[in-house]
Amino acid sequence: MATHIGIGFSSLPDPAQAAKEASAQAKNQLNVTSAHFILLFTSIHYAVPEVLATVTRILQPQRIVGSSTAGIILSDTILTHGVGLLAIHSTDLHFGHVALTDLEGKDMRTTGFQLARDLLANHKHPNRQLLITLADRALTDGSAFAHGAQEVLGNSLPVVGAISSDDFNFKKTFQYSDQQILSNAAVGILMGGQISVAIGSKHGWKPLGKPRIIDKVEGHIIKTIDGKPAAHIYESYFAEEAKNLRGTHLGAMAILYPMGVYLEEKGYYLLRNAIDILEDGSIVCQGEGPQGADVHLMIGSKDACKQAALEAAHEVRDGLFGRQAKLILIFESMTRYKLLSRSAIQEIQVIKDVLGHTTPLIGMYSAGEMAPFQTPNNQRNTHLQNESIVIVALS
Repeated sequence: MATHIGIGFSSLPDPAQAAKEASAQAKNQLNVTSAHFILLFTSIHYAVPEVLATVTRILQPQRIVGSSTAGIILSDTILTHGVGLLAIHSTDLHFGHVALTDLEGKDMRTTGFQLARDLLANHKHPNRQLLITLADRALTDGSAFAHGAQEVLGNSLPVVGAISSDDFNFKKTFQYSDQQILSNAAVGILMGGQISVAIGSKHGWKPLGKPRIIDKVEGHIIKTIDGKPAAHIYESYFAEEAKNLRGTHLGAMAILYPMGVYLEEKGYYLLRNAIDILEDGSIVCQGEGPQGADVHLMIGSKDACKQAALEAAHEVRDGLFGRQAKLILIFESMTRYKLLSRSAIQEIQVIKDVLGHTTPLIGMYSAGEMAPFQTPNNQRNTHLQNESIVIVALS
């Protein structure tokens, strides 16, 4: 019984050559002829068939899943252009994966239910430990999606994942499933076998000013706050400068000052980015904003990001109960990378200081993160979060 793990990356300008270099690195670490599973992250310009074909030719995987990303997180570097991949050959781990297309406009609870049902047909091993989802931002309600999946897989199964991203243009993203390059899709990966899973997630943003009330919501669009058009929450702080948000996608102000929806029964702030400000002042959010909830503008800093990463890593360490992690996966908001800039790698160093410097590590910068958050009554409720860091350790 053994698990072999290899991680490879390359920023060579030619996509096929980059895939070749990354695959060769991973294969040398695996020290076996083929991989059972590949997790592939690429920047947007490497989302081409030649990358998938090259990875398949060199590593001969049974499964390839992955996503486009604004940046690939590695143990000692961060790539904003290139190919990064995790290769696993294991007799202890078992994988299943499926892809659902045409997410736009679909009911998210039904979508999660369907994805989980399809995964069960694909993953026959009875010991299931983790569901990872990589999806287009058309997956708007992560809570409903996770609840739908857990209706099939059980409420105790943790659900984590990320919303695919691009190079901060907020246009088209991609999801990978074997030899398919998809958009407007969700890929689900079900992991099981002789493994244990520990998860930590934090954001570190703090509330500004007094709370306001979300009075009217339509889906993931907040219509009014305190009886005024929702965009007034920005205008009251930033006056004329806030009007630049209208008609744009994820303006700098909305990224650096997300909204924080306070979930009183759960004891934490759920961050929401304004991905669009409509002409009537409604705010289109990446995820749900519960009607009647308190909402603040939130503010973050470099130090707050690093502290949140430290707290998430400690949460993972506590969940390992003294076991050494075999693999660390990170799903982190691209906003945090924008805020941290050249010091972003220091955040990864903080995680390694807690969880170990020799443990294989790979991750991606995302447009949204899905994770179960610890609550005061020790329940774990999965939500789609913005501007957070999610750390997953397999042991």
